[in-house]
Amino acid sequence: MGNKIKIRKNRIKSLHASLLALFFILVFILPVFSQEAACATETSFSNLNEKLEQSRYSGFQKRMISEAAEKLSTLDINTREAEKLLIISVDNNFDAYNIKKIIEILIDAKDNNISEKSLLNKFKEGLAKKVDERLIVEVLTKEAENLKVAKNILLEYPIQDTSYDEESVVESLAEGLSNGVPRDSLSEVFSRSVREGWNPREVTEVSTELGSLSLRAFELGFSEEEVNDVFQKAVLSRSGVDGICEDIQDMLIAATITKTNMASGKSSGGADAPDITTTSDETTSSGSVLPSPSSGSISTPTSSDDKPDTDTKPDDDSSSPPEN
Repeated sequence: MGNKIKIRKNRIKSLHASLLALFFILVFILPVFSQEAACATETSFSNLNEKLEQSRYSGFQKRMISEAAEKLSTLDINTREAEKLLIISVDNNFDAYNIKKIIEILIDAKDNNISEKSLLNKFKEGLAKKVDERLIVEVLTKEAENLKVAKNILLEYPIQDTSYDEESVVESLAEGLSNGVPRDSLSEVFSRSVREGWNPREVTEVSTELGSLSLRAFELGFSEEEVNDVFQKAVLSRSGVDGICEDIQDMLIAATITKTNMASGKSSGGADAPDITTTSDETTSSGSVLPSPSSGSISTPTSSDDKPDTDTKPDDDSSSPPEN
């Protein structure tokens, strides 16, 4: 008899525990599922569609933007941020076709497995600075192209360390391209860095350094052709990555001095002007004098420079141009 009463009490306790568990599910779990469902609804750009209905766009233009945004919502993208920026574009009375172009740029990037983060950041920056919408489209188009090229460089020369952040490396390479680093030079330097076993952080630092050198060259008045010549000569003259950056720096200084001397010679008169022409200098088609790495005006690589200088990585306190 006592055993039956004990069994009955245990059953009652089990029932109470089951009811308590059910109550917990109803109170805490179901709201989470409801919130996820609400978030899923948000990915359909419903707020953007409501804003479009209130806009001045024609029926055709509203449908055009809405259909493009719906396609974007099916991709793995930060839909909340994208929708917010698109709504601001509508509020700012962007041309409907420019809004569609921006959406298509984002779609194309995701189709090529490229993160939208950099594109959305530039989109946001353009809106904050009230940049002309056509220029925003142009900048986003160029950025997307640079990201594709950077992605292809990484795929062509994969880094052995699989723990690295691929997105940060791609963005670093794309930044170098946007700063004017020639594609071939960037690809060659990147491949050498990988072969020399540089880690991902060091690889991104090299890309950033090349971008800084390129920006400095343009600030000094170098044309795109002259910048390409400088980078090409530096890459061909060295096998180690460190030496390439050093040669670019030296060549920029030497070429700047040469340009200054030429300008001074012209302003002081032909007869009294000093003869600054050297046989080791080369003249580009634009008429500018650029020293070659073997010129006496810059450091000449020794036999040890022809070997990969893996033991001498860039020091943190090495000379580099100021960041812009």
